[in-house]
Amino acid sequence: MSELGGKRALVTGASSGIGAAVARELAGQHVDLVLTARRKPALDAIAAECSAKGVRVDVVIADLGRPEAAPALWAAATAGGAIDICINNAGFGYFRPFAEIEWERDAEMVQLNVTALVQLSHLFVRARTADPGRAYLLNIASIGAYQSVPNMALYAATKAFVRNFTEALHDEHAGSPVSATVVCPGGTKTEFHANAGAGNYSWIANASMMSAERCARICVRAMTRGKRTVIPGLVNKLSCFGVRLVPRWFASWMANRVLGKPRPGELPSRTSPKPGAAA
Repeated sequence: MSELGGKRALVTGASSGIGAAVARELAGQHVDLVLTARRKPALDAIAAECSAKGVRVDVVIADLGRPEAAPALWAAATAGGAIDICINNAGFGYFRPFAEIEWERDAEMVQLNVTALVQLSHLFVRARTADPGRAYLLNIASIGAYQSVPNMALYAATKAFVRNFTEALHDEHAGSPVSATVVCPGGTKTEFHANAGAGNYSWIANASMMSAERCARICVRAMTRGKRTVIPGLVNKLSCFGVRLVPRWFASWMANRVLGKPRPGELPSRTSPKPGAAA
């Protein structure tokens, strides 16, 4: 059994992509799970996969883009027992000029990518302060945290916040049983790109794409080792190191060239059912 065996983890954004892959990885290491996302059918399918590996899986349907959702999620998650591992993976972005997007979508992005993550991190760290057991906080950022990204201006800014916030928590808790790790993935083969209206990428962006499963293994290994910051993939590491050596305007220009142009068409709706409505 792995050193995580017998612990209980909360994973947000667990219905697909990196979140679903992390859930499967933890289940394979005998970690009990609380999985949350907005889409019940997809979340139930992931829960069934994880349950088949012999772990307990609780499902909480929640939309963390809503201001009241994070405290309610935490109450539901901890009703079944203490949380030893908190994985803040839920988030979204869009690949469009800033002026073309309605304010409501931007407000929801800040709520989900930043505010809900901070709320859950706060609730987790406070709960673990009085517990001597080993505990892990894992926040998912992006290589966009290392520079400005045209057409993803707000998304990259939220991920810069996540990176700086988590690194500070890691340093605050050095030597304590609580560790905080931030992972900054590059392009990953998930639904994110289609939902963001992206995908018209250059060859280098496509060549550096990583599977969600490989990214999840890197995430869990880094978390278990108490790493501060991890960038999965050699090309992504080189990219984030390289931006330190060039003017910031040039890094932004390069990001524009690598990511290409936004795909035409409407972005998928992010309208969620109101609490109590059918999912």
